[in-house]
Amino acid sequence: MNPFDYSLGLLTILMGLALADVCFSFHKLAVRARTIRWDGRPLVAAVLVIVECVRLWFGQWTLRNSSIALTFPIYFGLFVQMLLLVLLASASLPDEPSDDCSLGAIYEQRRRYFWGLFAAYQLMYFVFWLVFGATNAAGTGPASAVDWIRVLAPVAGFILLAALRVRWLDYLIPAALILFYIARYWHATLGT
Repeated sequence: MNPFDYSLGLLTILMGLALADVCFSFHKLAVRARTIRWDGRPLVAAVLVIVECVRLWFGQWTLRNSSIALTFPIYFGLFVQMLLLVLLASASLPDEPSDDCSLGAIYEQRRRYFWGLFAAYQLMYFVFWLVFGATNAAGTGPASAVDWIRVLAPVAGFILLAALRVRWLDYLIPAALILFYIARYWHATLGT
């Protein structure tokens, strides 16, 4: 086992906790499907959390040859970033929905907290992007203006979602990010 494999273990456990939380919460909603007052906004937010978990875990592979990634400050930062994902997963859907649960009401209660966490998470992603060289999407050269937008636009989007109560934005921004991330990583591999 090399140092990278060792370091990835703890981060993978946290990722598993996040994904399990979303799955168990959705299962509890599905069991009570007839009595739940459904709203698509928390469901889209939960899908974004799932995509982000997989994307971040997948992206960890790019750090395998980086000596700085194995230093305590950077590893601790990655650990904190994973903890934010666990909190996001926990906040995306209710853990113990009642029979008259309103997903829309829960979403509105948690809006600022959830999207504020996502903004903090994305700010950490931005800082790591700078630390690891602020490269283009392929990691082969310096970042262009498009790359800066790619990394910073989600921060602005999450701040907007935390601050504004605009229903169509609650769908548009997360759905656009989901589609962007899936398209961005579709042909990526974990190979050498």
